[in-house]
Amino acid sequence: MFFLIVASFGISQSCKKEDLSLKSISLSASELTMTVDEALQLVVVASPSSSMLPELSWNSSNANVVVVDNNGVIKGVSAGDAVVTVSTFDKSLSSSCKVTVKPIKASGLTLDASEISLLVDGSHQFVVTQIPSKSEVLNYVWASGNKDVVTVDEGGLVKAKSVGEAIITVSNTEKTLSAICKVVVLPINAAAIELNVNKMTVNIGGVFFLTYKITPENTTNKQVVWTSDNEGVAAVNGLGKVTAIGVGIARVKAKTSNNIESVCEVLVNPVKATGMALSDSSLILEMGDKRVIKAVFVPDTTTNKNVKWSSSNESIAVVTSAGEVLGLREGSAIITAISEDGGFTAGCTVNVKMKGIVLTKSKLEALPNHEELVWVKYLLSDLAYTKASWKSSNPEVADVVGDGVGTNSAVIKTKNIGTAVISAIAEDGTNVASCEVVVKGIKDFISLAVISQGIVNINGFIYGDVYSQIKNNSTQPIVLTSFAIYDGNSGVLVGFSNDPAKLGALLPNSSANLGKKLNSTYYPIFKWIFTWNGNTYEVQHQFSKSVFGWQKEGDVLNIIN
Repeated sequence: MFFLIVASFGISQSCKKEDLSLKSISLSASELTMTVDEALQLVVVASPSSSMLPELSWNSSNANVVVVDNNGVIKGVSAGDAVVTVSTFDKSLSSSCKVTVKPIKASGLTLDASEISLLVDGSHQFVVTQIPSKSEVLNYVWASGNKDVVTVDEGGLVKAKSVGEAIITVSNTEKTLSAICKVVVLPINAAAIELNVNKMTVNIGGVFFLTYKITPENTTNKQVVWTSDNEGVAAVNGLGKVTAIGVGIARVKAKTSNNIESVCEVLVNPVKATGMALSDSSLILEMGDKRVIKAVFVPDTTTNKNVKWSSSNESIAVVTSAGEVLGLREGSAIITAISEDGGFTAGCTVNVKMKGIVLTKSKLEALPNHEELVWVKYLLSDLAYTKASWKSSNPEVADVVGDGVGTNSAVIKTKNIGTAVISAIAEDGTNVASCEVVVKGIKDFISLAVISQGIVNINGFIYGDVYSQIKNNSTQPIVLTSFAIYDGNSGVLVGFSNDPAKLGALLPNSSANLGKKLNSTYYPIFKWIFTWNGNTYEVQHQFSKSVFGWQKEGDVLNIIN
């Protein structure tokens, strides 16, 4: 815009190079204040006013602040002070005006973009535009909403640090004006991946490591996922460690997050045996014992460790397919293993010893002059042991009278009442089996009991049918000769029989009974007389002190008078 400043005495319409009548010139203002881009007209005043103005020269002391044209029109360029001078060409006359240019207040800020995308490690220099464009130059304050993703320096240079988003804000120091830009940081994706090897041959049990190189070097995510298409052949962990598991081929793959991949083909071969031995070259087993023999291969990592087992004498020792040896009987046998890989052979000599012996009877109770056959066997089998010698701790009570050394049986004969121990002694002198022999009298093998039917007991006086039962628990017969019943208080005989038809022989493990209907008999006493081995014996029991017997189906109760 232009403002015209006019002197009250007018403006000359022409200038002459020489006007001897001109005494001085002056400007319409000695000081002016204006704003950037504002234009004002300075007017030259001649003195005397009737003189003619010559051709004039205009000059600004600071064209960066104020410029002036040949007509005296001044324009503010930037904030500051400048002196505008007008003079004649010969510099004999001049006049100046001090001009102060004030800045235009900024009303807003803008950035060169409202949203940008950068790759990790990328950068962008922001450009700030003030509104209006010629407004006063401000000092800017920059800030990042997420410094882990994007940083910004004091000059507005943005650097991308990691994948994500952040808001960049620029403002004046007073925070009254601001502008923002959204910055999206994208990853640098892998373009290619290269493994250190693409083919590898290993034996079962072998281990190796795969490494990789991703390009470009500044790829953001350099992590890979390792996989094997046949983990039964080769397995791989998250660190690229490959372990050979079984014979065959597997493809081990490394894949980036954006599905760029590289493959290593792994060929796994078996580990061949170069030799084989057994964990034991000899064993001592007791009969019935088991022991596992192991095949030891060279190298230890041999793949095929299958062996075939056999025994040179399966009556002495047998072996399972797992190498478990069982001792069966005394003697020696060779256990042999033949490897499936290479056909290597190894053997173990097994000596089987007895674990102990046992008799078919550990206790015998018998009458004198009784003979009993006993056998001696190995402790853990039914096999006969034929090398025992026999001994009696008391030959006067019982002794061995039949068979003997070289057999597995012996006849024990009882002689007199008492106790003896019959021992079978193994050939090694340490293993012994014993039988305790108790020789008793005939009365020790007789048991008595009461059988009653519908009795009444009134203060010990018995009414009803009462019978005495006698049982022969020995191995020899006895002969019953008489039976009597007595009143337990008075001793009066209340019943008696010596009838052979009701008495007579009582065979081993047999019983007999006799009795009658009693009428007010006080706790009756029953007495039996029998003969055995030419001698007469008497046994008795009383009703109140007797063990009650029982009547089996089919038993007959025998009544006496």
